This record gives sequence, C-alpha cells and structure tokens, in this order.
Amino acid sequence: MTKKQQGELRRWIAFSAIVIALFALIMLGKSIAERSGVLDDTGLIGSDSTIDVGLIDAPKSLDIRTEQGTAVEQALLGNVYETLIGRDENNKLIPSLANSWSTSKDGRTVTLHLRGNATFSNGDALDADDVVWSFNQIISKKYVGYERLGSVASVSADDSSTVVLTLREPDATLLRALSGRAGIVYDSTADLDYTTQALGSGPFIVGRTYKQGSIITLQRNDRYWDSKKAASAQVTLHYYGDESSLLEAAAEGKVELALPLEHTSIADIGKRTGMKAVQGSSTSKVMLVFNCGTDSPMSDLRTRQSFRYLIDTAAVASSATDAKQALGGPIGPLEPGYEDLTGVYPHDQAKAAQMLTYYSTRYFGDLTLLVPQEYQALGAQINDYLKQGTSNLTAINPDMQVVDDATLSQRLKSGDFKIALVSVDGTDNVNLFNGVDNTLQYQNGEAQQEYQQAVTSTNATDYAKHMATFARTVSQDAAAAWLYERGINIAVNPKLSGYPVNLTDEILPLEDLALKKH
Repeated sequence: MTKKQQGELRRWIAFSAIVIALFALIMLGKSIAERSGVLDDTGLIGSDSTIDVGLIDAPKSLDIRTEQGTAVEQALLGNVYETLIGRDENNKLIPSLANSWSTSKDGRTVTLHLRGNATFSNGDALDADDVVWSFNQIISKKYVGYERLGSVASVSADDSSTVVLTLREPDATLLRALSGRAGIVYDSTADLDYTTQALGSGPFIVGRTYKQGSIITLQRNDRYWDSKKAASAQVTLHYYGDESSLLEAAAEGKVELALPLEHTSIADIGKRTGMKAVQGSSTSKVMLVFNCGTDSPMSDLRTRQSFRYLIDTAAVASSATDAKQALGGPIGPLEPGYEDLTGVYPHDQAKAAQMLTYYSTRYFGDLTLLVPQEYQALGAQINDYLKQGTSNLTAINPDMQVVDDATLSQRLKSGDFKIALVSVDGTDNVNLFNGVDNTLQYQNGEAQQEYQQAVTSTNATDYAKHMATFARTVSQDAAAAWLYERGINIAVNPKLSGYPVNLTDEILPLEDLALKKH
C-alpha cells in the first residue's frame, strides 16, 4: 500500500469514527429525551396527519397546578394530564385512570380502582402511591380545584391499584370534582419546570415548540398506556388576540379547527371562513343578576318577578350569536337535575306592568345596569325590555353602564350594583344561590336546604332529584333572570374528523382528531 493510499485510509477511518461518534451522541440524546417524557421533537411524527387548531385567550403558563382560568385546562386536561374520572361530551362521568369506583351506602367512603397498566409519558408506572401523593399535594399546596376536596378527611392506598377516600360527610359532587383538576394524577418523582413543561399520563406530550401566549405543540405520546394512541402525530394550538384574527386564520386555511366564535353567528361562520359551522353546548349561562340586599329595590320578590315577566327570554336567545337555547333556571341541559323552567315566568308585559303599579315613581331611583363590554348590544336589549314597565305610576329607566371585566367583578364583589348582566359556568352559577357565594346577598332557606340535601346525597339519583327541586325553588323565587345557555360556535375543516363539540370551553379532547386523506 502506497503512502498516499495509507493517508486516504487513515482519513477514511477518522471520518468514520467521527460519524459513529456523532450518531452515538444523537442516539444518546434521543434516548434521554424519550426517557424524560417531557419534551421530545424526535421520533414522534410519523406519516399521519398534523392538525392546527385556532383558539383565543392563551394560558399565561403551562402550570396546570396554579394557573387560573380554563385556558390551560382546554390545552392540557385529558390531553397531557389525565384525571381519575373522565367526562364525555354530554358531561357524563366515564372511566379514566380509574376504570371503576364505588361509594359506600353511608356515602362516607369512595373506593377507586385504578387501571393496572397506566404509565406516565416518561415510562414511570402510575399507581396508587402517585394518586395518594397527588391528593396530598393538591390539598396541602392549595392547587386550583383543591376546595372541591373539602369533604376528604384522608386518602390511602389499599394496594397498588386501589385508593380509598374517607370523607367527613357524604359529598355527591366529589366524583365530578375528580374529573377536573382536583383529580389529576402527577408523577411523584418528576423534576421539571411546570411553567414551561408538562409531564402527565395522557395521549400527548408538550413539544419543544411552545411559545408563551401564542403556540402550544402537542405531540403523540408513543408510550401512552392505552392501546388507542392519538390519531394524529401532532396537534398545534395557535392562539389569536381576538375573534376577528381567528376568523381570518380560518378563512386562510391556517387552522383546521377554530373556536370559540362567540360573536359570529353560525350562518356567518360558513360565509366568512368557507368551513363547516358547528354549534355545541356548554354549562355556561348568560343571565341578569339582582342585588338582593335590603338597600336594593331588587330585594322585593314582586320586583324580581316583574322584571322576569318583562324580559322575553325566547327572543333574547334567538337573537344572541352565542346562545344555544333559552333558560329559566340555574341548571342547564348538560347538568344533573335539569328541567325546562322557561315557562315559570313567560314573557307577559301586561302582567308585569300591573304588578309594578304597586311601586311609586321614585321607588327604582338610580337603577344601575352593569353590562360587560362584550354584551353591550344585549344590555341595550334588556334595557329596552325593562323600560316597558314604565307607566304613569312607575318609572323604570335603568342607567346602563358598560364596564370592563375587572370593573364588573370588583363592583359585584363590593355590592356596588342593582342589576348586572353576567356570564358564568354551571358550578359558579349554582354557588350564587346556594348560600356559598354571597355576591348577590340572596337568601332562601328552603332552596339552600334543598341544595345541602343534594350535596349530601349518597347516590346520583337522589342528587339529581334534589338539584331539580333546588333549581325550581330558586327560579320561582326569581333569584335572577336566566336568559340562555351559551353555545360554542366552531369552524371546522370538512376533512377533519374526531373533533369535540360540547363543553369545549372547558375541556378539549384532541386524541381523535384526524384529517381524511381524500
């Protein structure tokens, strides 16, 4: 072999060694990333579809333990973090990390039977010790949702797949609480920065392409314990500053799913985006609330009843772009105990006017109507209805004040209002009338006793029965003027399948999302 050939051979050997070393480093990095199960942009995206979803109101942080609001739940709950009990899109409780559960006859013991094969995305086994640890963390560190575990006296593990909750008193709301943040199971050995990272047991992990306030990338968790993996290799959540920007992105084909489109009618969504328009249901409600304090004219039952007769809720619901259906009480169709109460106070201007002759022209005085900016048009509509109660004997001329959300919240808490338009979800709505939240200074011993009987029920049937009685009592007492259940308007690429429809303002399960190839 010549010196030239020997030199070429040495150079080839050196080059090969460098290539082998680089390959070894790459594989080592890949192995470490896969074992961490926290962030991974390699090895997850195969030939399947990638989906882009458009949303509004990005979470400020990925820390689902402490981040307030529903935005972080939308992104991560059920996708990255799983709960002990799940919810389907009709708000029914279904198995999740616990494949079954039971409640003792006295309602003071709840036993959860865990799936035996569940793991976290880093490969760690998920067992009863993780569940007990998670409960203790949620309660002791007061993570979001901890207050819903107030009835829990102790948590213990009978074995690796059995968890026993001992309650101070029966709590019919506990199982539903375990379908939310109070039921998340965390890896007790995980070491990560929760503000920018996430580690759960769900069908997705959070990818490296996370930009606070604008993008969250979810990638298929190939270690997912369930045999049914996510249908798409990647789902990217894009956050837009307002509805107009979201609509524009949908029209330009930048996203396959866009939601919620609260201020655009179903008919206009199709015209403006060229996509399919769909409306789902929620537990969120829009209503006119009353200050029932003794210094307010709304403390009088006749006044509240008159105002409910004055408002045509059916007309309001038919004209509001975010309305699914008219409501007559504090419980919506997706909640236990629902009954159609729209007939309790049907629109009857003549009856309202006759009832209002009981009051002098000075009785209502400076009647303020607080209206959030997003409901200014609805506020004007309600204002017009109330003015119809004016006669020679009675003067109703509300002072409509349009305020931002922070101002509205502050004035409600301080009692600086007479009537106000608000939008609240199912749980918060009930709390306004059950004696837990005193914002409205509403008291009705019969209703609140019925609620307590509901909460301390030992089975779902009794809970629903007592909640129905509670709702009817509160409605008959005209504790508020419920207007409508909010619908969730979404724009969908016609080729997209597996998209959720209901409750997407709270939970947004994405594991079934897929684009049809043809």
